[in-house]
Amino acid sequence: MNGPLPAGVSRTCNEHGRRFIEIDHPAVCARIAEQGAQIIDCVPAGQRPLLWMSPVDPALPDTALRGGIPLCWPWFAGERPGPAHGIARTSHWQLLQVEANSQQVRLLLDLPEQEITRQLPGEHWSLQVEMLLGSSLSVTLITTNTGSRAQRLSQALHSYLPVDDIDQVRILGLQGASYIDKLQADAVCHQHDPIRFRGEVDRVYFDTAADVQLLDGAADPLWVQRHDSRSVVVWSPWQDKGSRLSQFPADGYRRMLCIEAANAGPDARLVEPGQVQRLQTIISRHSPGGVATAASTTK
Repeated sequence: MNGPLPAGVSRTCNEHGRRFIEIDHPAVCARIAEQGAQIIDCVPAGQRPLLWMSPVDPALPDTALRGGIPLCWPWFAGERPGPAHGIARTSHWQLLQVEANSQQVRLLLDLPEQEITRQLPGEHWSLQVEMLLGSSLSVTLITTNTGSRAQRLSQALHSYLPVDDIDQVRILGLQGASYIDKLQADAVCHQHDPIRFRGEVDRVYFDTAADVQLLDGAADPLWVQRHDSRSVVVWSPWQDKGSRLSQFPADGYRRMLCIEAANAGPDARLVEPGQVQRLQTIISRHSPGGVATAASTTK
């Protein structure tokens, strides 16, 4: 990006050499890692944090950070050979645009074509991520098939959300939905009641676009909205899996869970030449009727 940054937006570097975009705006404070285009902190004015970030992650360069919203693209989990969750979360992105007004800050980052070509030879994609930060957080992945043949795409916005106590959590909105249980050899199950957590959970709910509400005892609820997404991943590592995760505190499983807007499982997409595929999540402490969405922007 050429030219000065708006007031309240700056670039910093930690002691390990990893670069960040820092936002200190009247409406929101936030932090985005440039490598991976990963937002790791977002605190709207007068609110509790919208995201969880591991307090023991040193944020080393060339690593996927444990928290915030890692970008899973162009495949989810281990669906293809290569790094888990694809190439986007450790690739080097470019900041294209930053705009700010009294209500919000907007950022647009781009994964350079040469980076995609180097890591995905024979594939032809354009990828950008747009972030709108204010009283809520909106993140949109914008994928374009720039080639001459259809290409398969699965993806997720791997959102780590904060909770006070996992034992008190309920997730509403997915009652009646079916899900693939990754802990039961991909068995297809049916969700009858609100989701509670009494052990590890790793599920892909599919054929649903419902808004999801996270209730956490007396804390303000969190809402997760999705657009162009018919699947949502719900994940809690619990104690045993958590003890094997990198950059994860011993009690971290009690303080976080993931609710991820996705195009995963049966919701994976076949993107035709020239087609643009958008995946958006909106995370807020407002009810969905009070959350404004904005159209994503391409180059």
